[in-house]
Amino acid sequence: MLLKNLIKNISGNKKNTFVSGLSINSREVKKNYIFFAIKGNKINGEKFIPQAIQKGASVIVCSRACKIKNKKILIIKTNKIRHLLSSVASKFYPLKPKNILAVTGTNGKTSIADIFYQILTINNIPVATIGTFGIKYKNKIIKTNLTSPDTITLHKYLYYLKKKKIDNVIIEASSHGLDQKRMHHIKFKAGIFTNFSQDHLDYHKTMKSYLNAKLILFTKLLPKKSYVISDKTINEFSILKKISKKRKLKVLDISEELNQIQKIKVSLMGSFQKKNLSMASIAAKLCNLSSVKINGVLKKIRNVNGRLELIKKYPNNVKVFIDYAHTPDALHEVLKSIKKTSNNNISLVFGCGGERDFKKRSLMAKIAKSFCHNIYVTDDNPRKENPKIIRKEIIKHLKGSNYFNIGNRTKAIKKAISNAEPNETILIAGK
Repeated sequence: MLLKNLIKNISGNKKNTFVSGLSINSREVKKNYIFFAIKGNKINGEKFIPQAIQKGASVIVCSRACKIKNKKILIIKTNKIRHLLSSVASKFYPLKPKNILAVTGTNGKTSIADIFYQILTINNIPVATIGTFGIKYKNKIIKTNLTSPDTITLHKYLYYLKKKKIDNVIIEASSHGLDQKRMHHIKFKAGIFTNFSQDHLDYHKTMKSYLNAKLILFTKLLPKKSYVISDKTINEFSILKKISKKRKLKVLDISEELNQIQKIKVSLMGSFQKKNLSMASIAAKLCNLSSVKINGVLKKIRNVNGRLELIKKYPNNVKVFIDYAHTPDALHEVLKSIKKTSNNNISLVFGCGGERDFKKRSLMAKIAKSFCHNIYVTDDNPRKENPKIIRKEIIKHLKGSNYFNIGNRTKAIKKAISNAEPNETILIAGK
């Protein structure tokens, strides 16, 4: 593809430069690629420009402050490199599925995406999800490193899925992905807002900044007359309504759908899963699936792997569940759901991630203390932070409760099971 078809206002003969590919990783650059040298939080892509040139890049895009000089290739400097990247990627991979939906919020994104996938798959309608588990289609999974893949990967696979005749795709839109413009220049049919609670303050610094990042989907990305699916019982619903009125978006509340689902006996565990089911059902309707076809498969929908998943039941009725919950709100919701059936006999194995939102530790400890009679504090992806310090910060908020400090996660799980009394429920939470 010629450069003039990707970027406007290129002067002289350079506009006819042939472009064979795009990359933000210098190691993946090939001959006639455009290399986008992006400054990230930890790595400055501009340091790798010489390597990209050596590998055959014909165009370099970098910040205006970039000091690189090379007369043999075209260097484009811009203050909006991420925006330009998404624009170029959308043109380089022009084909897109007809119905693209995005789901954002602190919790529930993966569950909603997976339920949507199940509803359409059982009805024999081609569908794909892009998110935590990678890119899933036709029961195949292509692994990615991020909940919201990088811009080039996202556009590339949307193009690929369209080629595979898949016209229904749901994308998990993380706050990082939205803030970094990874989902710009995609025409969305609808945006789903699940809920909002504390998370990722290591990146966003404040709750206001975190919320504003989530809202980018609605304030900037959804086109006029597209849909907003949410829950009127959450505080952010009024904000969504104001945004929708200003931008001429159609708001769909889940309450009516939820009432219908309450009448159907579904196998999903947890009241929060019924809300997820409602949102996924409305999303399926927007893809022209009838209520009859949707309701006809709801009994067949299964919990997502790792979401309040029963992995073991012992003869003495000790049940062991795993759940991905790693935020205060998610932990509270899953423990609340378990409490309804466990007669307050709950043990919890959990920890907190390192180098991330430190304020979550005290909140999650207090939630654990209020629901559980035994608490096994263990390591959960400490990264480069000292795991002993993480556990110590959790434990200081567990005074007066029955807790165990066991760093090794395997040993902590074994201890919880060996200590379990008949009819006890054990929750293993986290990543």
